[in-house]
Amino acid sequence: MSIEVIERISHKYGSDPSYVLAGGGNTSFKDDNYLYIKGSGTSLATITKDGFVKMSREALAQIWNKEYSKEQDKREAQVLADMMGARCVGEEAKRPSVETLLHNLFVQPYVLHVHPTMVNGLTCSVWGKDGMEKMFPNALWIEETEPGYTLAKKCRDRINEYEEKTGKLANLLFLQNHGVFFAADSEKEMDELVNDVMSEFKRNITTYPNTTPIEASKDVTELINKVKALNEEGSVVKFVLNYEVERLCQSLDSFKVLLRPMTPDHIVYCKALPLYIENEDTLEEKHALFVKENGYLPKIIFIQGVGMLAIGNSEKNAQVVSDVWLDAVKISVYAQSFGGVRQMAPEMVDFIANWEVESYRSKVALK
Repeated sequence: MSIEVIERISHKYGSDPSYVLAGGGNTSFKDDNYLYIKGSGTSLATITKDGFVKMSREALAQIWNKEYSKEQDKREAQVLADMMGARCVGEEAKRPSVETLLHNLFVQPYVLHVHPTMVNGLTCSVWGKDGMEKMFPNALWIEETEPGYTLAKKCRDRINEYEEKTGKLANLLFLQNHGVFFAADSEKEMDELVNDVMSEFKRNITTYPNTTPIEASKDVTELINKVKALNEEGSVVKFVLNYEVERLCQSLDSFKVLLRPMTPDHIVYCKALPLYIENEDTLEEKHALFVKENGYLPKIIFIQGVGMLAIGNSEKNAQVVSDVWLDAVKISVYAQSFGGVRQMAPEMVDFIANWEVESYRSKVALK
C-alpha cells in the first residue's frame, strides 16, 4: 500500500473525460494514522505526490465528537476550520478536498470519487434509487444532500448501518445528482470494481447520446461577436452544434431538461442557470434581462434553431464550460434509460452557487 498507487489510480481515471472533467473528482489513500487526500481544485489527471494533503486521521475522527452551530453557514465554517486544523505540519499551504471526512469513513485504503457521465445518467434520473438497487443491491444510495459536513454525517450513518446489518464493508456509494464513491484494498481490486460497475451500466442503458458534430446552417461569426460584446472584455465564445444540441435547440420545451442544473459541477463551472433564446433578434434584450434577474453573465446560451454558445474568460475556461455543459447534455440522454431527468432541487442549487468551498475549487481548477 502506498501513495504511489493512489497517484496511478488518480491518473488513470482523472485523464478519462468520461469519469472526470475539469477539477472534479477526488481520491485518497490512508494508513492507520494518516489520510492523503487530493487538494481542492487539483487535477486528478496530473496530480503528483505534492498534490495530496497529509491529514491526521485522529484529528479528523475528533470532528464527530464536536457540537457545531445549527446555522448552516456557521456550521460549515466551523467544520472547515477543524478540517484545516487536521492537516499535518508542513501541509498548511494546501487545502484538502471538501469530501475529506467522507473519504476517511471508508475502511479500505484506496478511495476514488468520480462523476462518470453514464453513472450520473442514473443518479440524475427519476428512477435513481430503484435503478441502483436493481443493478447494485449491495451498494448504498444517498439522497441529494448539502455537501460537506451534512453529507459526510449522513454517509457515516448509512455506512455504519450497512456494515452492522450485513457484516460487510461498504465499497460502493452513489450520491443522488452527484456521482459515485469506490473503495478498495488494492489497485487491482479498484479496477475490477470500477469495471464491473461500468459494465453493468452498459448492459442497462438503452439510449446513448449522439454527439457527432454538425455544421451550422449559416455563418455564426456575427453572432459570436455579438455575444462577446455583451460579456466582459476578452471573453472567448465557443460555438457548439451536434445532434443532441440540435435536438435541444428545437424549442423551449425540448430544452427544459437543462433549465436547472443536474450536478454541482454544472453549477461550479457553468453557473446555476443557462440562457435560452427563442429568437436570435432578441439576444441583447434577453441577455440584459438574464443579468438583471440573476446577477451574473450567462456562461451557456442556447439559441433556438442555431446552437449552443459557451462563454469563458480564456480559451481554457471556455473549453471547460463547453465540456462540462456537454456532459449535462449527455446525462440528460442517459437518464432516459432510467425514467427521465431529475434536476437538482432549487435550494440545493442555491447552496452550491453560494458556497465558498466550490467557488475556491473552480478558481484553482481554472488557473
